[in-house]
Amino acid sequence: MSRFRSAAASATLGGALSAVAFGAQTGTDLGSSATVSVLVALGAGAMLALFLLRGMPGPPVYGATAVALLGAFTVVTALSAAWSIAPADTAAEAGRTLAYLFAFAAAVAAARQYPDCGKVVTGALAVAGVTVCGWALTTRIWPGALGDDLLLTGRLGAPFGYWNALGGMAALAVPAVLWLGARRESSRAVAGLAYAAMGILLLTILLTQSRGALAAVLLVLVGWFVLVPLRLRSAPALLLPGVAVAPVAAWALSRDQFTAPSQSVSAQDMVASDFGLLVLALCAGLLAAGVLAHHIASRSTSSLRLRRRAGTVLVAAACLVPLVALAAVATTDRGLGGTVSDRFQELTDETDAPPSGSGRLASASSSRGEYWRQAGKIFEERRLLGRGANTFGLARLPYRTDGRAAAHAHGFFAQTLADLGLVGVILALGLLGAWAAAAVRTLGLVPRRRQRPEWSDDRVALAALALCALAFGLHSAIDWTWSIPGTAVAALVAAGFVAGRGPVPVATASAAAKPEPSRPSADGLDRGRALAAAVVLVTTLLCCWAIWQPQSAARANERALDSLVKGDFARAEREAVEARDKDPYSPDPLFALASALSGRGQRLAAYRVLEQVVREHPRDPDTWLRLAEFELRELDLPQRATETVGGAFRIDPRSRRLAAVTLEVQAALASLAPAPVPAPVP
Repeated sequence: MSRFRSAAASATLGGALSAVAFGAQTGTDLGSSATVSVLVALGAGAMLALFLLRGMPGPPVYGATAVALLGAFTVVTALSAAWSIAPADTAAEAGRTLAYLFAFAAAVAAARQYPDCGKVVTGALAVAGVTVCGWALTTRIWPGALGDDLLLTGRLGAPFGYWNALGGMAALAVPAVLWLGARRESSRAVAGLAYAAMGILLLTILLTQSRGALAAVLLVLVGWFVLVPLRLRSAPALLLPGVAVAPVAAWALSRDQFTAPSQSVSAQDMVASDFGLLVLALCAGLLAAGVLAHHIASRSTSSLRLRRRAGTVLVAAACLVPLVALAAVATTDRGLGGTVSDRFQELTDETDAPPSGSGRLASASSSRGEYWRQAGKIFEERRLLGRGANTFGLARLPYRTDGRAAAHAHGFFAQTLADLGLVGVILALGLLGAWAAAAVRTLGLVPRRRQRPEWSDDRVALAALALCALAFGLHSAIDWTWSIPGTAVAALVAAGFVAGRGPVPVATASAAAKPEPSRPSADGLDRGRALAAAVVLVTTLLCCWAIWQPQSAARANERALDSLVKGDFARAEREAVEARDKDPYSPDPLFALASALSGRGQRLAAYRVLEQVVREHPRDPDTWLRLAEFELRELDLPQRATETVGGAFRIDPRSRRLAAVTLEVQAALASLAPAPVPAPVP
């Protein structure tokens, strides 16, 4: 593939991955998440169908085990709606996971069709990461026009609205950008852009104050310098941006506008122009440094012996970093054991909040210990199958100690343990093991092989892709980035290409020496291939229909609510029934139906509908509270409402809404109490 076509393909794929991030954001909005999931599934399904029509290469089929295990995980996720305590949330999660499966399978198939396009995929991840992070920095340069989450927190979070997701996106793009800056085939312009891009990614990670993203980056960078032999080229591509970013990040983190919550747009504007000039100077300086570094590297010719010695020094330095840190800790007053114990206590303490600003990056305190403990409690309720996919936010309510809301366990395995039990965790571990084995085979790291392939540009690009997927995996282990399509789809594309690529040939001296994979004859359209492609397309359309159904029901329910506001109760009843038919898992259509029946004067029928909601969703405190409010306000039955409120209390005793309804019920009971009889006057 020519350099122009390769760059165009990378830009196209990178733009698509960026669109997923901008469109889905955190994935919590049903409408945007369902739309993006449908588009991802449609695009991936169309690719699979085209590959089948063209003719897939013959066996062996690399990556098939990983695809099968992810498919099994998706099936269990969907089936868990049958026993889920929040089946509507489970259905939404099943649709998202189904889109992930399509994306992963399409990447595996693309690697089989175009095994030499690893550089295209690596460049696409670099484009996507820099695009998203560049936009995030831009929102702080023009906060009035572009910023939409500045009032919530000072930490950088756009376009996701969640700082750790942005940090994870930057972390998974770092190996791809490092490959661009260190590869031998890069031009001066590409090298300069790679240096500037690395500065954007590192600055983004620091301004998100995401400790998980920072830890993931450090670990994959150690892996890069240990694994990839381009160490002399990689060191300046990483160190120069790191040194240049440090003063800019220090300046920003010393300002309340970048660290303190509840900062107005006018307050952000006070530092926006200065920050914009600093970012512009940073990018310009790194662009020039990258061009100069490439010029020096292309002019100088170091001996093989010198390169090996320098590489050995860099590997030793990368490996010594954690050892030096441990030695420094051991010489403190608390010693190694005391410091580790303090940090572990800080991590698991449920009352100690982490500091803001640069001090947060060195702190271990977090609320994750609380969420992981709650996940363990949920797991004890139902060890084998869990409480249903995406139900942690509801299942944790009896175990929380305050009124904070949390929909995720902030860790993929903790979430899976609570949601899908041992079955889900076993499938997830099997998927991890299958992918790791495929990655080792692709990169030629199998210990039994006497002769390994040389570190060509293609092999280095595949190593960068594997490290991109690893960065996402490390970060998702301590955060909920698996539920954020922007980060998950990009990582799955990287992981799928590595798994489906197959081993890099040992003899890569010339392109003509590479054996061509066997393909079916293209002398006419084979009926079997056409039938297989048709089956894939039909399956894709059916899956997209299933993904879209919850959103279609939500729109019908919104129409019912609009009719209620207008006082058209008959129409609201019809639209609520329609929404119920489209999504029998959600309680919202039944709530709308009860309101419509009550508006038409059929209060007893409305009461029966609300009782049905409680029977179908007994672990949702909102269903109990709505029934109690109806009993109190519509039926004037405070005694009955008292019993219903008790059901909500058993589920969520820390609920603020529960406290308000309880006070209302107590006031109604007090008004029914007989007035005290005055004592007779002697």
